[in-house]
Amino acid sequence: MRQWFRAGTCLPLLALIAVCALVAACGPRDAGGPGAFTPELISTAAVPLSESEEVALLADERTACVIDSYEGQVRCVTREGGVVGVFGREGEGPGEFIDPAYLSRGEAGTVGVVDSDLGRFTVFEPSGAWVSDVMLPEVFQPFQSFGTAISGVALDYMVMLGRMSGSLMTRYDVDLASGEVVGQEESPPGPWDIECGQVIHGIPDPAGGWAFVACEGHLIFVGGTGEATVLRAPLYVPELPNEQDVARTEEELLALNRSQGLPRTPATDEALERYRATPKNYYLRTGEQVFDAANRYWIATQRDQHEWSWLDVYEDAAYLGSVRVRDRLRAFDLLGSTLVVLVDRQAGPDDGDGIPDRALDWYDIADLPFAR
Repeated sequence: MRQWFRAGTCLPLLALIAVCALVAACGPRDAGGPGAFTPELISTAAVPLSESEEVALLADERTACVIDSYEGQVRCVTREGGVVGVFGREGEGPGEFIDPAYLSRGEAGTVGVVDSDLGRFTVFEPSGAWVSDVMLPEVFQPFQSFGTAISGVALDYMVMLGRMSGSLMTRYDVDLASGEVVGQEESPPGPWDIECGQVIHGIPDPAGGWAFVACEGHLIFVGGTGEATVLRAPLYVPELPNEQDVARTEEELLALNRSQGLPRTPATDEALERYRATPKNYYLRTGEQVFDAANRYWIATQRDQHEWSWLDVYEDAAYLGSVRVRDRLRAFDLLGSTLVVLVDRQAGPDDGDGIPDRALDWYDIADLPFAR
C-alpha cells in the first residue's frame, strides 16, 4: 500500500533567515497563475492560538488534531467544531510532554506525537487515551502517517550549511512494537545544477524517489533510478515580506529568546532587519510538503498569503496547477478527498487585541481538475 509522506516542521529560524539571504529580489506577479482551483469549503472549526504550526487529519477524514504550544497539549476536533479530546501535560511520564513538536496520523484512527526534547513518539486515541510510546533517532521528523512502524527523516545540518558533503537527509523506519530501527536510507547526495547552490530539505516519495526544495524557488525531483529533474517553480517570483510576515517573525524570534531565558537582544533586531530586506522563499516551511496517494507532490507556498493562500501541485516533476484556500495558511494535511488547512484569519474590527484568530478549514478536493 502506498504511504503518504510529510516532512516535519521548519529548520531553526536563524538558519532559515540565513538561507533566505541567498534569494535575489524581483517584482510581484499574479498569485493565481495557470491551473488555479478553489475547492469547496466544507466546514471550519476554531482552535487555540499556538506557536506550533502542525495539523494531522485523522483516518476518518472528519477529525483533525493540532498542538496547543502554550498549554503543552494536543487538541483533536471534528470538522463541525466539536472537541474530541484535549490531552497532555508537562512531564516525562506516559502521556506527558516536554516539547510536543510534530503530529502524525495513525492508520487505525490514532494520532502520534513526537516530543523532540524527549526523543519519543507517543500514540494516542483522539480522545487522549494513551496507547503506546517508543524512542526515536535523534532529530526525527515523522511522515504524514504511520502503521506498525513510524517513518521519518533526519536532516544533516552540517551538509545543509555547506560545511561537509554527502546526503542531506536520512530516512528511518522504527518498529512501534520493539523500538528497533528496521530501515535506514540516505537521500541522493547530488550535486545538482543549481546556480544559487543551496539545497535545503527533502522528502522521499512512495515510488522510491525524492523531492527537494532549494534556494530561489528551485525544486529537485529525483527518480527511483537516480535521474534528477531540476526546475524553478513556474509561479515563483521573490517578494519581500509584508508587515504581517515581519510581525510574525518578530514574535518567533522573541519566543526563541524566551525559551532560552534571554531578553530581546541586538542580534534579534539584526536578524529581523535581515528578514525584512530578504525576499521570501517559494515554500512556506520545509514541513509543508506532501506526496498524496496518487504520488502527486503538494507544497504550500508563500505567495500572497493575505486574503488567500496557495498550494502548488506537481506530478512526474511537472507543474499541474495551484489550489487556493482562504486566509493565511500555516499548515495542511490531506487524505482521500479531504484537505484540511490550519490558518490564521485576517484580523477584523471585532478582534480587539489585533491578533488573528486561528482555525481549521476543511475542503472537498474530489473535483480537483488535475486529478487522475
